Amino acid sequence: MKKGFLLIAAVAGLILAGCGQTKSAATSSSAATRVVKTTTGNVKIPTHPKRVVSTVYSPELLSLGVHVVGATSLDLQSPWLSKTDTKGIKDLGNAMNAEAILKLKPDLIVTCNEGDVKKLKDIAPVLYIPFGSTGDAYQTLTKFGDLLNRKAQAKKVTTALKTTAKQATTKLTKAGITPSKTTISLFDMQSNKLYVDGSSWGRGGEALVTLMGFKLTTEGQKVQDGAGYKQISTESLPTYAGDWLFFSNTTATATGNDQAIDDMKGNPVWQGLAAVKNNHVVSLPFNKMYYSDPYALKGQVKLITTTMLKQN
Repeated sequence: MKKGFLLIAAVAGLILAGCGQTKSAATSSSAATRVVKTTTGNVKIPTHPKRVVSTVYSPELLSLGVHVVGATSLDLQSPWLSKTDTKGIKDLGNAMNAEAILKLKPDLIVTCNEGDVKKLKDIAPVLYIPFGSTGDAYQTLTKFGDLLNRKAQAKKVTTALKTTAKQATTKLTKAGITPSKTTISLFDMQSNKLYVDGSSWGRGGEALVTLMGFKLTTEGQKVQDGAGYKQISTESLPTYAGDWLFFSNTTATATGNDQAIDDMKGNPVWQGLAAVKNNHVVSLPFNKMYYSDPYALKGQVKLITTTMLKQN
């Protein structure tokens, strides 16, 4: 996903603010600490952090075996994390509350919000990683593996994800759906407005494109290369529609949103799409498609595969 305009699932009810897009990299290390260069300056962090507080990146850290002691609600509400995964992690609510974090005695704080640096730096070293700056799912794992001295774990998780994706694409190919030769489009309805999304804007895009190898349409790729999302009209749907359409209702509780979806599906333009005629429209719960961490990606690949096989 890219910076700005971060759309949060209604079930989470949260907004992630201040997540710009820049780079950070480890520049040196020592036995106990390593210096990380960020846009807010050099930060000395533990080589082997023992108690980490995180926002946005908690699932990635957990997948690498990092001991997360506190996380924001959005991270913990992921349907792909089990109670075992989140056991012992303090729910910090909608924001990084300094008083609550202080009680957790962290030795490292990881955030996408630049404002947290000044607010929390007296509690523990703050590793500021702008949202969207880490690349795709595999690059993100490599990034955290490097920063937190868990390269072996990152490689292991990456291998597991590639295995899951390979197994899924093999099943699809046998059923006549070859991902590398199949175009997909990602749409969602937000407060009565229709949007087309790129592959790194959640909505299952990472699972479909990065892991499974499906292709965006030409116009969809332009969206991906640009802002990552674009509001469109129902009449322009044919311009963006691929062989398969993936649709999510971002704000299911918004007044009139369901009616907007019904109106779109009743429109002759929608009904005339080849994917609609072929029953190649996949509607999946937004909260299950929003996240793009290793836990979510593994589940999404399986969910997408099962659904496509049923509808093929």
